[in-house]
This record gives sequence, structure tokens and C-alpha cells, in this order.
Amino acid sequence: MLRDLGLLLLRLTAGTVLVGHGYTKLFGGQGKHAPEFLEGVYGPNFPSAVEQSGPMAFGKALEEMHVPAPALAAYASGLAEFAGGIAFVLGLKTRRAAPFVLFNLATAIRKVHWQKGLYGEGGFEFPLLLAAAAGTLLLTGPGAFSLDAVNHAAGHIRAGGDD
Repeated sequence: MLRDLGLLLLRLTAGTVLVGHGYTKLFGGQGKHAPEFLEGVYGPNFPSAVEQSGPMAFGKALEEMHVPAPALAAYASGLAEFAGGIAFVLGLKTRRAAPFVLFNLATAIRKVHWQKGLYGEGGFEFPLLLAAAAGTLLLTGPGAFSLDAVNHAAGHIRAGGDD
């Protein structure tokens, strides 16, 4: 029970953070605004992050870092974070989403944060922590308080198994 509560806490926290970062990358841009609900969740800095980001701005930043196919990479990164975050929050297809999140964060660490070191402004401590959360969920699964567990139980019942 405590293990499952711990996994729920990990999923909700990491997933919520990932959704916010993915949202700005996918749906942000000059003149864009997040729904009021998201602004309430993410706080007063979120609207400016939405307006300053977006796939075009993020793609340009990736191009400056010599990332191949920067426009495609910008959407892929945003999708990994946004959809992966939703998957984590719901505990739905968690083990399928986790490798995408993990690869995205490993790439961010290598291309953006590595040269600044682990700690401090621009360091890789934050993406490393999110990558560790994704790795943990990949290895353990989402726990009992998840849609994956509900789907598993329903499939087990349909197959005639008993717990």
C-alpha cells in the first residue's frame, strides 16, 4: 500500500511538471494563452512561459544547438513531455510512455545542460530528477492506484482469473 502511494505521488508530481513543460513547447507562442485552469495550476510565471515558447521558438533553439530536424524534434520533445506527463498522471500506458520521456530528458541533459554541470543555473539536476522518475516508472510500473492497474484487473477478470 505505501509503495503504491509512493508511486502515485511520483507519477502525479512528475506528470504534472511534464505536462506544463510539454504544453509550452506544443501550444505556446507569441500571442498564445493557456486555459485559465492551467494558469491556476502552474502559477503566475506560466502565461509568460507559454507566450515565449512554442514549437517555432523551441525549434529555433534546437537548430542553434545543431539538433537534426529541429522542427520535428521540437514537436517530438513537446509530445514526449505533454503526452508522457498525462500518461504518468493517469497511470495509463505508463511503461510505454516512460521510455519516450526518458529519451527526451537524456537528450536534453546531453545537448543543453551537460556542459553546465549537475548543480546551478542551467545544470542538469532538474531534468535528471525527471529522468529518474521516468526510469523508476519504467522499471516498477505505475502501482495499484492507476488506470493501468484497473485495466489489468479488468483483463484478468475477463480472462477468468481470480485474485
